[in-house]
Amino acid sequence: MNILKLSRNVALTLGVIFGALSSAQAVPILTFGQVGEANVVTGTRAVNTTSINATNAVVQITQIDDAGTVPGFNAFLTFDFDSTSPVVLIPAAPPFITQHYSGTFCITSLAACAGINYLSGSLVDIALGRNAAFTLTASTPPAGDVIFTSDVIDHLDLDRGAGFGFANVTPLLNVVNGTINNFTSSISGTFSANIGIPEPETFALLVLGLLAVGLAKRRRNA
Repeated sequence: MNILKLSRNVALTLGVIFGALSSAQAVPILTFGQVGEANVVTGTRAVNTTSINATNAVVQITQIDDAGTVPGFNAFLTFDFDSTSPVVLIPAAPPFITQHYSGTFCITSLAACAGINYLSGSLVDIALGRNAAFTLTASTPPAGDVIFTSDVIDHLDLDRGAGFGFANVTPLLNVVNGTINNFTSSISGTFSANIGIPEPETFALLVLGLLAVGLAKRRRNA
């Protein structure tokens, strides 16, 4: 194998690797469920807007993308989401209720967003549901629709996603004056982000390994 052919083979291999790295895979970075059966979420209707809140709700983190943290521990969840558009009904029996929201959240080791920041950020999302359950979901792009920060999770790259699940909605989900009416509910959630591209040192070792394999082939075929 001549040098030109070797260079072409290595370049082709690197191109495949670069392509794979550039399409990094999104993975779950944190999943939680509330502790206890009591409803911890409150939806409050104003004249034609709704705020959805939880303050220092105790949740159990059942999965977290942090090698130094064993899941299955409790944390505090606080969030505040405010409607940014009127309700739109999707025809069904009963109809699905959709409404846009935006706001912030934090999941921390201490109350009032203090202590270790397991995950926090801001979301621009949409609610979808009916009867006793609905979800708030957000995703990128655009990048500003989901912003994450964390003291312990490294993988926060684009694309990002977030989903809050609301169950035991009491009373059943309904609309007054174009917005979701007052309610309480339980809460669960999951968040995802891309695993990102390996550090330059890791990639350099990979390149050197490929070159070594190519040179070994060349010596065998000489």
